[in-house]
Amino acid sequence: MELRDILKKVVLLGDGGVGKTSLIARYVVNKFDDKYIATIGTKVSRKDIQFVKPNLIINLRMMIWDILGQKEYSKIRSASLSGAQGLILVGDLSRTETINALRDFWLKEVGQVVGEIPTIIVGNKIDLAEKGSMSVMLLESMGQKLGCPTILCSAKTGENVENLFNILGELLIADVVAAQVKTKEKPPQSLAEVVDFIIQDFCAQYGDLEKAMLIVQHQFEDAGVDIRKPQKEAVLHALDGLAKAEELSLTKSVARVNLEERQRMVILAKG
Repeated sequence: MELRDILKKVVLLGDGGVGKTSLIARYVVNKFDDKYIATIGTKVSRKDIQFVKPNLIINLRMMIWDILGQKEYSKIRSASLSGAQGLILVGDLSRTETINALRDFWLKEVGQVVGEIPTIIVGNKIDLAEKGSMSVMLLESMGQKLGCPTILCSAKTGENVENLFNILGELLIADVVAAQVKTKEKPPQSLAEVVDFIIQDFCAQYGDLEKAMLIVQHQFEDAGVDIRKPQKEAVLHALDGLAKAEELSLTKSVARVNLEERQRMVILAKG
């Protein structure tokens, strides 16, 4: 299992008052404030998401830029947009003009500064609009024409907010996942090859090679694993100990995925 750390810059754009700041606050700290505060320039927040894929764990760190929504401040926005790798266009479903502005103004401005980047079109304040309203139909039609995912959400209730950022995260890591599939190595066949792979994989993910090798040695000795002639039962026992060590150094979910994958490899190994 390969571990990758990825950093991406994400920007939120849309007219003033559509709820960009509230969406970020709901997602990052699970807090909603219905008091409108005009963002001065930009505000940057950070959020980490972990994606577990076949043979790959990606730790995605999103630097989320909340950019001024008043159209007059173009120079501030252009500077803030520079280097953006993901885009969330936000409209207010209770104000149809803010939905039209996404296509007529904001998307064009992004294109001039950074070109085409992974984009999601968001209709915020679904709690104030009917799901079959003109604003909703307009937003969904826009998404279909542009080939972008559309999400209806509410910063106030939290509906679909986490899902919105998860979908964008998947778009941001798509090239890494595709490259991993393309360059996938031939899996180890014999039990000795599997043990060799597991040791290397554990050490790579643990980070501290010297400490990781000591943990492997301790767990293998406790389980009675003979490196020269390993037995499946002993190796499987050692894997439980390695998983407990990874729960402390990584996370329980990653440790569980690693354990299940390594167990599968040992069971299917020849010899």
